[in-house]
Amino acid sequence: MDHEISLEAFHGLSLNINLDGKRVGFIDAQEDQEVEDGVWVEYVYVMKKYREAGIGTRAVEMALERWRKMGFTSVSLDDVHWREPRDFWEKLGFKGEGKRKTLRL
Repeated sequence: MDHEISLEAFHGLSLNINLDGKRVGFIDAQEDQEVEDGVWVEYVYVMKKYREAGIGTRAVEMALERWRKMGFTSVSLDDVHWREPRDFWEKLGFKGEGKRKTLRL
């Protein structure tokens, strides 16, 4: 059975991640002051019992599409909060040296 993942704006560009109507995480984001038309992702969090199920990946894909439609042209972040950042961010198309990763929308 498929579960419904949805995003709900809660502050600026930040989004709650909902699974079947229940909040299971969030994406903390803001306008990137260093990059014109850019979004800076501070943190992505999914509750531990919901991890490894593709919820975070799908939520970020949905957020990227949302921000693209809002007119943003890039998304950047530091991947310091991730155990295996390459497995997550690189699969989504982010690139960069060191901890800073960027995706052109």
